[in-house]
Amino acid sequence: MPVTVDKSVVGKEYPPFLVAVERGKIKDFARAIGDANPFYLDDRVGAASAWGDVIAPPTFAVTFRDEGADAGVLLRDLGVDISRVLHGEQEFEIFRQLTPGETYLCRMKVVDIYEKTGKSGPMAFVVRDTAITDRTNTIVATMRSIMVIRL
Repeated sequence: MPVTVDKSVVGKEYPPFLVAVERGKIKDFARAIGDANPFYLDDRVGAASAWGDVIAPPTFAVTFRDEGADAGVLLRDLGVDISRVLHGEQEFEIFRQLTPGETYLCRMKVVDIYEKTGKSGPMAFVVRDTAITDRTNTIVATMRSIMVIRL
């Protein structure tokens, strides 16, 4: 039985959610990805830097999660099961470094759904954009992710 994706989800904005960035989480993430950059790991180097503290690696925002905007809710809206989902692509645009002790507001929106056929058969691609803003509502970073659904 063929699977269909509910394309009416395009344009849907999910409830915004807050993320508090913790120093230990930045360091844990840098170690997990194998990046020993002292700007991510060394408090003294961070304090002496232009940012005045350690900074998060550019891909750190991939850890930002919330039940209201997470993939489970999106999959229900799309009408598909998680067993059909693959991570396709991720990109980040950083306007200001993410630093510990800051709280950021994340707003996720589905911006496109398109279909292609590959070697393994038909697939749907769900494109999500997330804007990350600081307490003054200034955009600090954006994240685009593409979820692949095997149809």
